[in-house]
Amino acid sequence: MKTVAKAIRYLVALALVLSVAGAAYQWLASRSDAKRFPMPGERVDIGGRALHLYCSGDGVTVLLENGLGGNYAAWRLVQSEIAKFARVCNYDRAGMGWSDPSDRPTQSEFVADDLHRLVSAAGLNAPFVLVGWSAGGVFIRRYLHDYPEGIIGLVFVDSAHEQQRKRLVEPGDAEQHRRQAEDQLGACRALAWTGAVRVSGVMRQMTAPLHMPADFEDEMVAMQNRTNYCRGVAREMRGFDHDVSQTDPPASIGDIPLVVLTRGRATSPKDFPTPVSQASIDQFDQTWLTLQNELAALSTHSSHRIVKDSGHAIPMQAPTSVVDAVRDIVNGRI
Repeated sequence: MKTVAKAIRYLVALALVLSVAGAAYQWLASRSDAKRFPMPGERVDIGGRALHLYCSGDGVTVLLENGLGGNYAAWRLVQSEIAKFARVCNYDRAGMGWSDPSDRPTQSEFVADDLHRLVSAAGLNAPFVLVGWSAGGVFIRRYLHDYPEGIIGLVFVDSAHEQQRKRLVEPGDAEQHRRQAEDQLGACRALAWTGAVRVSGVMRQMTAPLHMPADFEDEMVAMQNRTNYCRGVAREMRGFDHDVSQTDPPASIGDIPLVVLTRGRATSPKDFPTPVSQASIDQFDQTWLTLQNELAALSTHSSHRIVKDSGHAIPMQAPTSVVDAVRDIVNGRI
């Protein structure tokens, strides 16, 4: 009995030592990342908390809105090119990247309110072009609805649709996939402080298929290895579910110039954690295209463009298509 108790004490002590060592490693590695990739913009107070805003270039103001779990690094390839002909501003939503967390969920009404506060506090000037990738498409539609002043065009980048939870049937066991994602995020939240997530290399594995330039990939991985990253992603996923479970379709935006960019690469069975049939994948892709066509029909002045050889991550896999869309709106070609 004494031997067992002694062994347990040794194991507890070992676990404590490893935890302390892991926490120290995570802290030191995060400091090193911050020196290699310092915050590129500034933290702007929007009323008791701050959001990170990164602007470059001059001219018409282009506002970039990320997909779920995204931070400023996702737009690196896009921003550098748009800055050559416009003032382009990229920011981190509450709880992501360099921005402070919020006690409000990541839902379109609150995201739009935060962005409006940020635009006002930073003194950004109209006219505005709004660019929204994935969930960001829903967010900029809400922003247009709530704060239409000075908006001269929009770009939806493989945008989510307000009815997709009800209409887009995910191949395979969607509930199982959701539980797996929640479990993975839960483990990430619990272990990130110990350095285990960083050591596992999982963030590098997730980013590698995007085939970004090495320095941009390193910056994105550094942001994803931050201790609070998975907590922020989980919060975003919980909040956004409300926005894509709507009964009513997205509202018309009238004659505001609009470009809709839709992924052209077919979904692969490798995109799902469990085996799925090709028929279900084909149906999934067809429904997604239908939803994208509906988004393109929201404006009487729209251009729907299929981005060949790109999957959902268009800002990283086909950044030129986003740049061209923004340029066309700025130059009045839509």
